Amino acid sequence: MESGRREISDRREAATRWKEIARMETGLSPLDTRAGRARSDACVQVRLFLPLPNLVFDGMDKPEIKDALTTLVRVLELDSTDVMWSLHKGLPGSGKKERDQNLHLHISYRPRNSEGHKHRICIRREVISLREALGGWLQGRGYPIDWKSVSRPGKRRHISPEKIAMAERGEPLHSPEEQLQADLTLGKRLVSKLTREEARRILLELLRSEDAAFSRLEEEIASQGWSISRTRRGKRDTWILKDESGKELALRRILNCKEDEVHRLFMVLQSRDAEKAPSKKLSEIPLEHTEDNTEIEQTESEETTPEISRN
Repeated sequence: MESGRREISDRREAATRWKEIARMETGLSPLDTRAGRARSDACVQVRLFLPLPNLVFDGMDKPEIKDALTTLVRVLELDSTDVMWSLHKGLPGSGKKERDQNLHLHISYRPRNSEGHKHRICIRREVISLREALGGWLQGRGYPIDWKSVSRPGKRRHISPEKIAMAERGEPLHSPEEQLQADLTLGKRLVSKLTREEARRILLELLRSEDAAFSRLEEEIASQGWSISRTRRGKRDTWILKDESGKELALRRILNCKEDEVHRLFMVLQSRDAEKAPSKKLSEIPLEHTEDNTEIEQTESEETTPEISRN
């Protein structure tokens, strides 16, 4: 991370610096620039995602890789007081062989320059400039670049929540492409809703039966082409249901209860399999309902084009 004229290589120091920036940008402390003003809903950090050829650093040691990436970040000309970048080899949790197949660079920067001027971000214009800078950097490293496709990015694959809401109300959208994207999104939501409802029905029927056990639950779930497992998500383990398409749904959200209650429930079911006899009534285990009814989105989707997000 480069902050002003100093370099930050410690994660904790970088996190502290971003907290300082957040306080300054939202008006909780004075700005450290010559001019400018803060606002409570200010954009604190812009994040960029740059995919890279898997062998672009082949044969280079760590200092050489660092110098090459520093050059690339400076070529982007972000005009910011604070820029941070990190190189990732693959998706979290994947094997070593798979990690080497998804080389990409994450860049985070503060949308304010040393004079205090804030950036006005145009996503499409920023993507074009990112592609041009990345293309020139790769061309200098011996990679052929199709400059026509670089300067003319394809149509956006995402659609805004407002337009999806319009389609849900039956209002026509401006173009057939937007209408198709909205219909696909609504279709995916409907499939997820039906999956949650069917999974909830299977789980509740099993829990009410006299011979409820984890093996029976797995059989019922497998008959639908689904599977149940406990997976690490962030800082905690989560019971998830994976449907036939590979989409993951949190069981705590299907059952509308807390994660520790779901885990305790499944531990009782598993103990029944081990003992081959009911040891505790499932009805005695309280499930505390929550209002969180949304599903976990799958996070291991592979990104293939530069992306920008604002925090």
